[in-house]
Amino acid sequence: MASNRRSPLSPLRAILNAGATKAREVIGTPRVGATATTASAESLLSETFVRRLERLSLLTRGVIAEGVAGDHRSRRYAASAEFADFRPYVPGDDFRRIDWNAYARLDGLFLKLTEAKEDIAVHLLVDSSLSMHWGEPDKLGFARRLAAAIGYLSLSRYDGVTGACFAERLYDRLPLLRGRAQAMRMLSYLDDAPIGTATHLERAMAQYCANSPRRGIAFLISDLMTEDDWQKAVLRLLRERMEVVVVHILAPQELHPDLDGEVELVDVETGDLVEMVVGEQARQRYEQRTEAWCKQVQDFCHRSECGYLCLDTTLELEEIFLNKMRRRRVVR
Repeated sequence: MASNRRSPLSPLRAILNAGATKAREVIGTPRVGATATTASAESLLSETFVRRLERLSLLTRGVIAEGVAGDHRSRRYAASAEFADFRPYVPGDDFRRIDWNAYARLDGLFLKLTEAKEDIAVHLLVDSSLSMHWGEPDKLGFARRLAAAIGYLSLSRYDGVTGACFAERLYDRLPLLRGRAQAMRMLSYLDDAPIGTATHLERAMAQYCANSPRRGIAFLISDLMTEDDWQKAVLRLLRERMEVVVVHILAPQELHPDLDGEVELVDVETGDLVEMVVGEQARQRYEQRTEAWCKQVQDFCHRSECGYLCLDTTLELEEIFLNKMRRRRVVR
């Protein structure tokens, strides 16, 4: 029954809501008969991993917005405790910021500059179409857990977190949240987002950008199986002067299908039926075309100065954050 459905975010929710002891019970003892997706969730969002998330931060190339103080280094200078540089005093400067130790050594007036700490807006854009609600492990469950981990990392650094789920259109937005205390609200949003039909990525991103979202980092999490032009969707986000990270989610059955003989393939979004005979040669051609498609996406992102991550749903979140995202300089 739907009312008994176990959320893929339940382990993280347990950590935030019930404390470490209860979390160990939920995470450390998988339910008898649990599916691969549920068991994966229980292992991926472990207490240890959540604590590691709190020690990471997102890397940004300069989209930091002025406003509430966060945990990211800014190109601006401001009054704070962290030293950045000196510059000569000019009339009109605040004399209270004169470094008298430098005056004694250098016989000149110098201001001590300290580094501003500011927040960024993190946009979680999650494809919740029918094509995402497929695979083993399920792509949508994986995407929600990944978005939850990115969001929790950001909230723990006091960054603003917002975003939306989408399919044939943009669904209700996640209002801008800030602070670790808002993590449960973010999880509830990801849990309750509806599952749509076919993806219209360009339309959804145009709707998202229509309300002048804050500049920041946009994580576009999708299988990119869209009815319109996904490249225009990415360019639309870039026109809003956002940094974009395209997170390309694929199930292992899409990367290496285990099909043989006469088969009927049904499009989960449109219901279209294709009958074909699959053999070793057909599987090899399919895998080559899939690899070429992923390479095309990567090349487009490189040309557009976007981040790109192609993720198999069997990957563990620890591997993604502590290895892949670090190598791609998404987190540090």
